[in-house]
Amino acid sequence: MGQAGAPPPAVAALPQAPGVYRFRDARNAVLYLGRAVNLRRRVGSYWGDLGSRGHLAPMVARIARTQALVCDSEHEAAWLERNLLERRLPRWNRTAGGQEVPVYIRLDLRPRSAGLTVVHAAGPGPGARYFGPYLGGLRVRLAASALHRVLPLAYAADGLRGSDRGMAAVRGIAPGDRAALTETVVAVLERDAAAMTWFRASSNGGATVPPRNSPSSSPPGSRRRSRRQTGSLRSRR
Repeated sequence: MGQAGAPPPAVAALPQAPGVYRFRDARNAVLYLGRAVNLRRRVGSYWGDLGSRGHLAPMVARIARTQALVCDSEHEAAWLERNLLERRLPRWNRTAGGQEVPVYIRLDLRPRSAGLTVVHAAGPGPGARYFGPYLGGLRVRLAASALHRVLPLAYAADGLRGSDRGMAAVRGIAPGDRAALTETVVAVLERDAAAMTWFRASSNGGATVPPRNSPSSSPPGSRRRSRRQTGSLRSRR
């Protein structure tokens, strides 16, 4: 049985990688299911100072075995955790599906309201494309903000007024840039390799629309892509 301050030897053998872990008792019943960026560090923390997780001390005393499943990324681990908790909620877990709510990135394609927003549902109807779902609303909003900073599609909308019109002038953006910006935003969200490389290189300084008729500096994504994978944060279909 697990005891506070004495991690089982098996914990040291866990990989230092993202994944999902299960704690089981002597009867092989699942006590708790969680996810981790680093499985070894996270699982081992239950035998240290629990801090705000002090209510888990009785559970730790009952742990007889730990199962771990390695994932390719933290985001994949979050989805696996969510799917498993939706199927069955172990006694010491509090929320079915985990703490994070799925969200989508909505790309508005209408001339007067072009831009990106983060929404909780992918609604039907023309004039928009949805990418996702993703887990982690704050991270997705930060990602959408970064896309807007590098590829300011909203400033290429028709009929801008006031400060938006002034910002468009400062950034050198005009409605004629909308098609190229939209195509590049889509390429980034679909994780096109060339688009992702260009976006990462541009995000440090906040690129504006590259000069027209300059193939070497044009934002990638103009070519037809044969493989489509939705999501800048590795969404789940």
